[in-house]
Amino acid sequence: MTIERFSAIVARINRAAMHPRDWSQAVHDIVTALGAKHGGLVVSGSSSRRMTACSLGADDLRRSYNARFWRIDPIASALEHEPAGVITTCEELLGPEYLRRHPFFRDWMVPHRLGNGMLALVTSGANTSWIGVYPDAGHDLDRALATSTMRLLLPHLRHALNVQSCLADVRTERDQAIAVLAAHRHGLVIVSSCGAISYANPAALSILESRDGLGMGRRGHLESSDNRSAVGLRAIINSALREYGPYVGGRALIPRHSGGSSYALLVVPLDPKVECRDERTSAALVVIVDPDQETSGGPIALQQLYGLTAAEARVAAAALRGAGLRSIAEELAVSVNTARTHLQRAFEKTGTHRQAELVRMLTTVLSGTGQFEGTAHHGIRTSPGPPPQPESDERAAQDEGGSVEHSKDRPQSG
Repeated sequence: MTIERFSAIVARINRAAMHPRDWSQAVHDIVTALGAKHGGLVVSGSSSRRMTACSLGADDLRRSYNARFWRIDPIASALEHEPAGVITTCEELLGPEYLRRHPFFRDWMVPHRLGNGMLALVTSGANTSWIGVYPDAGHDLDRALATSTMRLLLPHLRHALNVQSCLADVRTERDQAIAVLAAHRHGLVIVSSCGAISYANPAALSILESRDGLGMGRRGHLESSDNRSAVGLRAIINSALREYGPYVGGRALIPRHSGGSSYALLVVPLDPKVECRDERTSAALVVIVDPDQETSGGPIALQQLYGLTAAEARVAAAALRGAGLRSIAEELAVSVNTARTHLQRAFEKTGTHRQAELVRMLTTVLSGTGQFEGTAHHGIRTSPGPPPQPESDERAAQDEGGSVEHSKDRPQSG
């Protein structure tokens, strides 16, 4: 093999690490260089085994292997116990008699006219990978030439597969992070070092597209349609993005033309410690909160978190909105005493003693867990509500409304 051809194969292998679709061509180049007919790259995990790539024109070989024959492949099972770097043949690994009696040979190798192939174990351990290069049935490879060539290619194959694995992990982490950002109920915007928007989650896009106080400028910048607020917003974002000196950021209120409550913005610098051409890449996160948007979570969330009955959860949710005991009773069409009893039991189950304490705790809990409430369509699954619990059947006499305190000395209804 010439140096030019070997270099071309190595370049193809390295490209396949970045572009997995190129693996078929890379395997085909190796097969051709070794004077074989077909070949495949197999990767084994803890519970599965797949031929991830095959030489050109061998798609049926790959499909049949992945659909059925990977389960009974004795070659892969034997290779997985060998150290990385081993180069052998099917018959040397298993013995010619055992191999020919095995259904894998009869039902897969023979129909595809695969001869005594050369096997090279690229990586071993939790994820085992190996390449098999097969001559046509009845023919043999030039063992010395094939072994020497494969030995030269193994480090490049190992490097490419390691790079591909690392990139796959990074892509998975990125996709999970994007799914979290996309599911967040408040607007999240990332502005880059030049001040342009580099990412906006669905909530932010909805706000920007409405152009009700906030929007995206012609140069892709986050801007306010209120002239006075626009100057302050630009200054806060610049302070979070500036290259020298401390990062600052800040908060701002952005008025809305529709008459709704002003958006509350938090701008915080992001410092990923990334260096590129001796210039630090700065970015800032802008959190956009719409005060008119109802807090997610409610009676169902309280039942899930604290085991409240449906009635107790409705009373606690009403108290959370700031309603007094009489107003709660009227809203839920129950007596004041019944509402008080439900509220007292909510105190017990949440570990609180006063209505103000209950409201403070539930506001914190629901505003936190509610950021992702009902966002299964963005990739984060929310659990279903608890099974319905029986309502309390007590009906106490009407009493004066007002705030309730739970006292350990006060007798509780059964």
